Amino acid sequence: MFGFGGQPILYTVMGMVKIPMAKWSSKMNKANIESLKWKTYAIQSQKEMIVNEYTGMAYGMRNELQLKKRQLKLYEENIIPALKNNYKTMQLGYEQNTEELFMLYDAWERLNMKQLEYISLLNQSLVLQVTIERIIEKL
Repeated sequence: MFGFGGQPILYTVMGMVKIPMAKWSSKMNKANIESLKWKTYAIQSQKEMIVNEYTGMAYGMRNELQLKKRQLKLYEENIIPALKNNYKTMQLGYEQNTEELFMLYDAWERLNMKQLEYISLLNQSLVLQVTIERIIEKL
């Protein structure tokens, strides 16, 4: 059989053999295994670092939440009742013409501002509590 131009048709066969147990090949495989071990160690260390970071954040936030709860208790038991009594006293004094209107207004404003601070503190503590629960879910 003759192909184009009078040349015979040639066939080429190529093959590839991989010998994984050769000495020069086993060193490369050992190096790959060693690198994979180091990569797994690095990933485990990163995991531990993240867990430690989240745990530290959770403890810090827990302490902050306890502080806010103590502040809320002080507002509920001491600060707001004292300001309410002050406002009632000023109102009674104004009704009896012994206090001025601006003193009554000042007492009302202080009471109102402390109530707003109490609500703001309550909001912060609830947001903090939700954040702590989210961190705990991630762990």
